[in-house]
Amino acid sequence: MKRLLLGLAVLPFVAGVALAQDPVKLTGQQMDKVTAGWDLMETDVSNTSVTVIGIYENQFAANSLGGCPGKACYLQISSPAFQITSYFGP
Repeated sequence: MKRLLLGLAVLPFVAGVALAQDPVKLTGQQMDKVTAGWDLMETDVSNTSVTVIGIYENQFAANSLGGCPGKACYLQISSPAFQITSYFGP
């Protein structure tokens, strides 16, 4: 009797696995945007300069933290995968 009750208790979990559907396949454009959840945003401040490095960060976050607001940038590199910005000043 105990086995019968245990079997009935497990039945909904087994039925859920049996009714599971195949995963949805992503298109090529969607796969180009997948980064598997890894990103990096680093800001290095020294006495003479500020450098911001963003890897797999969206463009808005990189510009809001590392843009050159009224300062002279001496390095600004941007691509879909990474952004590097450096400017003079603390």
